[in-house]
Amino acid sequence: MKFTKLILKNILRNKRRTLLTGSSIVVSLFLIITLATILTESSRGSAEASPLRLWTRHSVSLTFDLPAAHQQRMTSVPGVKDVMPFSWFGGIYQDEKNFFANFAVDATKLRTNYPELKMSEADWQAFISDRQGAVVGQKLVKLYGFSLGQRITLRSPIYDRSLEFIVRGICTGGDEKTLYFHHEYMNESTPEWAKDKVGTFSILANSADDIPRIAQAVDSIFLNTDAPTKTESEREFAMSFEAMMGGVKQFMYGIMGAITFSLLLVMANTMAMTVRERTREVGTLKALGFQRGTIAGLLLGEALLVTTLSALIGIGAAMVLFSSIDFGLYIPFQSFVPTGPTLLFALGISLLVGVISVSYSAFRVSGMTIAEALRSTE
Repeated sequence: MKFTKLILKNILRNKRRTLLTGSSIVVSLFLIITLATILTESSRGSAEASPLRLWTRHSVSLTFDLPAAHQQRMTSVPGVKDVMPFSWFGGIYQDEKNFFANFAVDATKLRTNYPELKMSEADWQAFISDRQGAVVGQKLVKLYGFSLGQRITLRSPIYDRSLEFIVRGICTGGDEKTLYFHHEYMNESTPEWAKDKVGTFSILANSADDIPRIAQAVDSIFLNTDAPTKTESEREFAMSFEAMMGGVKQFMYGIMGAITFSLLLVMANTMAMTVRERTREVGTLKALGFQRGTIAGLLLGEALLVTTLSALIGIGAAMVLFSSIDFGLYIPFQSFVPTGPTLLFALGISLLVGVISVSYSAFRVSGMTIAEALRSTE
């Protein structure tokens, strides 16, 4: 602490260089935080998956439907508490850009199978009793201004149909950018080829211990039928979607690595110039009795102070921006706020860059003799 004033004076000796270097760190860490947040949010689905739910789909692909009659046989499997159809409608609201998740479900079972969806009892009953009723997430309300009783129309390019819904409930929790409506309503309105078909089934188990056995039992029932199934836990189901981003994730990790390396080069160049300019001063300090470790510590302190202050500014900017604007309304994630581990990761990178960037220069110059340092013409 006794050398803090000296370190500050040295940092401010060349204000332009310090400002440019600090700005580079701020921008770089802001980008790293943004990319790291994207990676974190893309894995949130599997992290928050229910331990009691399974998903059943066609064994070939999600694009193949299953017969609705499968539900009755699945319900008879020991350990199964409930089974609910869960079909993707793919409806578009007013314009192609207004696209959000919309699923046909069993309205009487949605609350039981998805207890994380919170809504008043009156709204639940209104939804269940109205064949055209729909439940919309809170984020859709913020984005499109939906209100209770409002009629909305979704056009599905999959079924070449438009369905009109009446908003009967606004829910919080779960995926708040989703609309749920009656599966029977969709079944009555779709083309003949889609009648009595279900995209996927959501299975609620009595116990998490029953999950593997239920999955095996369900798939065994339909193994030799025209519509074989693949049943897996909700976490595995979510991870299968995340796996599709595998190449994208690797690319983003590569970008983060490139940003860190570029930042290291910038900081190392700055500290190298700083050390060269002060070589004769190092000789003077040594002549005054300063030890090698103290001199190296002063140089390291400069680097760490610059990187730490810049990192805090970058972290603060990211927090202010992502907290003040609900980016979750406009991107395919529930939220977009950096987590604590993400911010610590960014701070750790800045500290690592600070240490590595100055290590060689500080070690070299602090090891010079008094005569060598004073003879320097740098």
